[in-house]
Amino acid sequence: MTRLIHTDGVVGLRAWAADDAEWYATAARDPLIQQFTTESSTVAPEQVRDAIGALPGQPTAVGFLICDARTGARLGNLALDHEDGIGDVSYWLAADARGRGAATRAVTLLVGWAFDVLGLTELRLWCHADNIGSRRVAEHAGFVRDPARDRDREIKGANWPTVAYRLPAPEEPSNRAQISSTSAP
Repeated sequence: MTRLIHTDGVVGLRAWAADDAEWYATAARDPLIQQFTTESSTVAPEQVRDAIGALPGQPTAVGFLICDARTGARLGNLALDHEDGIGDVSYWLAADARGRGAATRAVTLLVGWAFDVLGLTELRLWCHADNIGSRRVAEHAGFVRDPARDRDREIKGANWPTVAYRLPAPEEPSNRAQISSTSAP
């Protein structure tokens, strides 16, 4: 049984484990992940294991495996880098996990946790302008466009047009971090 750190009963977030490395390296080679994220097409399981092992020692970085809350099936990656009260969110879903709302649910879980537990004042994210799926996830999770931060970024040797989103912390604590913690198969 793997302990879910956060769940809404449909998706769960849990800490990455060394035995997730092979899955991550394979999933990251998906054409859409390669087209729209900074993931390397040549990432090896050993590199992923090293990154997973380094996560606990990084006080301003958090990474979660997105999984099915009932079965424990791996669905995707969710990360948060934070400093000075501002968090930068990134995410992707494996090909077979798309189209079911899992990314929106996972990002929504992270939002509540980041504001309520970490005390962040704002969350931000950016995505490729053509990544309609990721843009919808951001909007459905409550993020609003932040055109002042749109810019071209050099990614993988190409110039990517990116669009920015932001989500300020609510004035009152949301209590979303109270979402149950449980164990998954």
